[in-house]
Amino acid sequence: MGQMIFACSRRVSLSCTQAASQRSPRSFSVHETQVTTKTCRYAIALFLVAATAGVAPSAFGQQMPAPTSSQAQITQTWPAPAHIFGDWGGLRTKLEDLGVTYSLTYTSESVYNAVGGLRPGADYAQQIGFTANVDWEKVAGVPGLVTHTYLINRAGRNASADYVGDTVLQAQEIFGAGFGVGAKLVWFYGEEKLFDNRVNIAFGRFAPGTDYNASPFYCTFMTLTICGHNRGLTANQGFEDWPMNVWGARVRVRPTEDTYVMVGAFQSQPFPTTAEPFTQGGHSGWDWTLEGTTGASFPVEVAYEPIIGRDKMPGHYKLGFNWDTSTYPDNFFDVNGRPLALTGLPGFPHRGRAQFWAAADQMIFRNGPNPNDGLILLATFAHNESDTTLFNNFAWAGVIDRGFWPARPSDQIAFGFSYYDVSKKLTDTQRIQAMLASPLAGGALGVQQYAMVLEANYGISPIPGLLIQPELEYFIRPGGTNAVRNAFLVGLKIAADF
Repeated sequence: MGQMIFACSRRVSLSCTQAASQRSPRSFSVHETQVTTKTCRYAIALFLVAATAGVAPSAFGQQMPAPTSSQAQITQTWPAPAHIFGDWGGLRTKLEDLGVTYSLTYTSESVYNAVGGLRPGADYAQQIGFTANVDWEKVAGVPGLVTHTYLINRAGRNASADYVGDTVLQAQEIFGAGFGVGAKLVWFYGEEKLFDNRVNIAFGRFAPGTDYNASPFYCTFMTLTICGHNRGLTANQGFEDWPMNVWGARVRVRPTEDTYVMVGAFQSQPFPTTAEPFTQGGHSGWDWTLEGTTGASFPVEVAYEPIIGRDKMPGHYKLGFNWDTSTYPDNFFDVNGRPLALTGLPGFPHRGRAQFWAAADQMIFRNGPNPNDGLILLATFAHNESDTTLFNNFAWAGVIDRGFWPARPSDQIAFGFSYYDVSKKLTDTQRIQAMLASPLAGGALGVQQYAMVLEANYGISPIPGLLIQPELEYFIRPGGTNAVRNAFLVGLKIAADF
């Protein structure tokens, strides 16, 4: 379940745009920043730099066009990305008039493990993505209906496996789940907008992660900790995330401009295996069978999305819950109630599994006229019933500052911190396995307890549609164990939208 800036940006920006209020644009005048505001902002930045000095962090994601006017319209809607080739000689506009919009993107994520981990070394991963959206009201007169299709091609290697020794998180979010397929289907679903989009219905082949716990800011960071979702959620069956897909539907209702309630129902299938290569769309994404279904997943999310103050500073506050009806084995007790590490029997079956999440982001200082020109604080937390999961708790916090440099209004700097702890039952099982000199559950290199990841990046947009982003990442207790040395990585993300 990985991704890259524009692929992640494309997916999550879609989810955010769908989940964002379709407000009337509100005018905004950028107020002259006072010295005290600047001092406070840079004090925060300096504090974060000092706190992360010597333990380096990771990567950034979204990019927006430079401000064109100090009187720009401020809304919650995420701006459309810029394109290197612009309007393609008028082709984009002509197709849009006919009801078709598209995107062609390329992203590479390269990292070098400089210190710690298993050994020094570098890996490269890439993704090519193609998105097509069809407005059927323009095409065939069907009011409010839009279909969304997304295809990807992935290649490269996983630095976390090759050099870091982390079996839980990846330094390159876009690696994996591509299965060497030339054109893997990520999603194909319809979206129906009713009552001026107060009611929004989606149905087809996609995943809960397309809409739930979604934010366009998450792929400002490159590691598979937060991009494209809180990893504590997406590591579990029942909260499938892209590039996998299942049958599903969700309904989002907006009681007011700045609130919504979203409920859904999704097929629950295990990740494709040698025994069941057809699950979650199969290797190609085009296998839409019900075979291998173990239950259903029912996510619910409520949100408050205000625009605050005279500087029109956007925020998003979300609470969510997911219940998966599938049966999962216990991490410690076997079917007879004894330690499975001693007996080798299957784990005791638990009917159903619950997840909870909370997420928030809020701009606290505005730098410019575009919706996300400013200093933005972010945080998200996920909790799982740990009897049957790897993660017990997963917490992430970060800060993004965009437009702070008037001479380079599209530049952006970001810092992020992740912490997780694993199931205590899993830890106890691995301790017994270690004493018996047996392989550890989950292929872990040592007994797993907790881990942290620090990330930092600086995004540069030399031309519209191109992002060049140096990265720093620091893995503390890679894979949740002290069996591997802390690892410091230097990386580079390049993202292009053609």
